[in-house]
Amino acid sequence: MDTYKLFTFNSTHQAMLSEKTLKGAGLLVRLIPVPRSVSASCGLALRVSEGEYEGAVRIMEENGIEIAEIHDF
Repeated sequence: MDTYKLFTFNSTHQAMLSEKTLKGAGLLVRLIPVPRSVSASCGLALRVSEGEYEGAVRIMEENGIEIAEIHDF
């Protein structure tokens, strides 16, 4: 089973912006509903593979996208 990182956000806007920005940079990411085991203000989370984690964080920081939490799955 593949491991991945799950990013949560404080707003739906930040979640959708992160998906658009990262897909535009060529990363394979996916917006999913926040799992019940994870609490967040926004109902969406961004699923990112372990291999693209560092690049995703860097791109989001460069674009001012605020991450609420990062979880390992």
